[in-house]
Parts: sequence; C-alpha cells; structure tokens
Amino acid sequence: MFTEEKNGLKLLRFDNFKTLPGVTCAVSTRQGGVSSGPFAGLNLGTTSGDKPEAAAKNLALFCGALGADAAKTAFMRQRHTANVAVVEAGGQRVENTDALVTAAPGVPLLTLSADCALTVFYDVQHKALAVAHSGWRGALLNVYGSVLAVMRMRFGTAAENVTAGVSPMISVANYPVQGDFMEKLAAFYPGPERLKFLMARDGKHFFNLRELLRFQLESLGVKRYEFMHLCTHERKDLFFSYRRDGAATGHFGLAAMLK
Repeated sequence: MFTEEKNGLKLLRFDNFKTLPGVTCAVSTRQGGVSSGPFAGLNLGTTSGDKPEAAAKNLALFCGALGADAAKTAFMRQRHTANVAVVEAGGQRVENTDALVTAAPGVPLLTLSADCALTVFYDVQHKALAVAHSGWRGALLNVYGSVLAVMRMRFGTAAENVTAGVSPMISVANYPVQGDFMEKLAAFYPGPERLKFLMARDGKHFFNLRELLRFQLESLGVKRYEFMHLCTHERKDLFFSYRRDGAATGHFGLAAMLK
C-alpha cells in the first residue's frame, strides 16, 4: 500500500496495481472533502443523513483525483448480498447488489463501506474489472466466488489471471460476535478451518473478516492479492466506522476504472 495526496485528498493505493496497464483504482479516506458534523471530510455515502450536495461534491473530488468523470459512476444499493451486476454503461445505480463487473472503459465502479471490506478484481488478459462489498454476510455467502463466476462466464476470466486488492476493514480485535453468528459460521464452515476466522479473548469471540476473505481468495485460486492492513474502527482520522460511531456516520469508498 502507498498513499497519494491529490485534490486535497489522501488516497490509498495498492502496490500490486501500481504497474498494471489499463486500470486505475484507489481507496478514499475521510481526509479532505466538504462534509461536516459526523460526516466530516470526504463522505461518499448518501443514506446516513449527510447533505446530498456535499456527498456529490466529495464524489466529484474523488473521481477527479482518479481522472474519472463522476457523472459516469456506477453505484450500488448495497444490501449485504452476493448479487453481482454487469455494467455496460456509466451513470447506473443498481439495486440490491454488492458487486459490479464491467469491460467498459471510462466507467468508474464505486463501492462504499463504514467497516466492511471493499475489493477490486482485475483481469488484465481480458480487460475485465470488478468491485465488491463484503461484510460478514457477504463473506459467508462468498460474494468473491460470485464475482469470479460472472467474470468467467462473461469474459473468460481465470482466477490465476486475476489481481485483487482489499481495502482497510474492521480488525478482529474490534469485531466481537455473539452465539447466533457462531452458529451461522459453523453452518457455512463446519470443519476446523473456521477456527482460523475467530479469536477468543476474555471469554468472548471476535471475527476475523480479513482472514476469511484471504482464505476465500486462495481457495478460489487468486494468488496475486493485497490487503491494506489498517483498521477502520481504530483509525478515526482516516475512516468512517459504523461499529465505532453508529448509524450517523459517513462512508469511504473504493473506485476502480478501466482506462
């Protein structure tokens, strides 16, 4: 990971995308932007109470820093699913979807978070691009598997040709879970591997979302991947966090675009 200052913003970039041709992507932080109050900084979300005009200005700043046209951005109404939509033109808003796939150049794909993981997938051989949002529900539903299946069906993508980057997310130390979650995890991962995704401390259990996503990438055959090892809960200076601040918080984003 490396940082970049542009348009008054602090962006996070993936090292493994730095030299890839034909694609640009970045993860935003809350530094910069025009929002105020609990949304102070570069809030890209429009569903938590921030002024729509402020979020729109923030998106224009973010897209401008990537050399993208904000008006062509493809959005999602994220619902913690494993649903994937194929985008063929810019300016779309797709309902009930947590991943977008495209082969269209000049169309920024945007996914938002306030603790969940945001992931970009790029197949340089077939010039296919995807972004995905995954919290614990999306991870258990294996949205990664759904993304790669759609990329394979539409564009012939093979997992071994994919480069992936995963944003900061909430760390295991700040992700306590209860018995109902433990039952769901055991239903999807009944074997001993699920112990890798949990940490026990002081009689409580904590979920390691990052480790489950890493396990899934490797199980799917993706070998070129990079995780940004920052915790959204701990870094209030950089990230919005639902578990830290509650529902009245902003959203940071990952945007990716084929050139």
